Amino acid sequence: MLKNSLFALLLFSLTATAQPSEQSLQRLGNAYLLPSNASFADSLAEVFADSLWSYISIDKNYGNTLSAVKNLSVQLPADQSFALYTWIVPQQRGGFTYHGFLWNPDWKGPKRIVLEDFGTENAAYRWLKGGSWVGGICYDIITKKSKGKKVYTLLTFRPGRSYHTKYIDAIELGSSRKQLHFGSRIFNIRSNGDERYARRPYRIQFRYNSSLSAAVRWDGKHAGIICDHLAPSKENLQEKWFSYGPDFSYDRVYWEKGKWQIQEAYPLVQNLEVAPTNGRVPTTLDPRK
Repeated sequence: MLKNSLFALLLFSLTATAQPSEQSLQRLGNAYLLPSNASFADSLAEVFADSLWSYISIDKNYGNTLSAVKNLSVQLPADQSFALYTWIVPQQRGGFTYHGFLWNPDWKGPKRIVLEDFGTENAAYRWLKGGSWVGGICYDIITKKSKGKKVYTLLTFRPGRSYHTKYIDAIELGSSRKQLHFGSRIFNIRSNGDERYARRPYRIQFRYNSSLSAAVRWDGKHAGIICDHLAPSKENLQEKWFSYGPDFSYDRVYWEKGKWQIQEAYPLVQNLEVAPTNGRVPTTLDPRK
């Protein structure tokens, strides 16, 4: 068994050393998710990451969304000014690791950066630099304007064991990768449901039971991000996030005066139980959650 595993790993490594293509990335991305490869999934995931980095180091590949690579989300804003690559790796003993690359062709100096997961400790108040970011799968990028400048807002999904988290995050690109920041002072929101912020947050979060789905989605018809209002299953479980789920009401996060604002108990006629997803976002996980 070990011999076969080492042979498979060697084969995938040799595949990655060739000029990467969408097809080779598809094979490598699927490999570490196969149950039969669980014992060396981390090594296969490293081969995938190295191959993806080689792929995005080729200028002509900019803007390719790699629709065949099911374990990967590739998101670009409407103006295609940058490309964000995010994926996760399930761990054999449970849980996930979170990975990302960012490619900005307009940066001075190096155009690409490896993103490092900061984790979730005090995530709402972290203005992260140097490639640190609150890891997750980005499934949408919303572009707004403030004082004549474009503002990019990210919708991300971070799966967990007992509860999942969705974030409305932001990115500040700067003129070089040294000036890259995740998080921004664009949220004029001090609470969403039982998520209460001691001060103005750099991102807002929605935590709910990992067996449920919750919508956090842009809806042009309603000119805002429509969110399931989350509530605990019992009153005495407040802030025990594993107990939270949709209560069949909705909130709307909307852009006004250069900031995101919130309207709770938004009178939504249309049923938005299913969150918008990139159908390519990670295999073995439901990106609607």
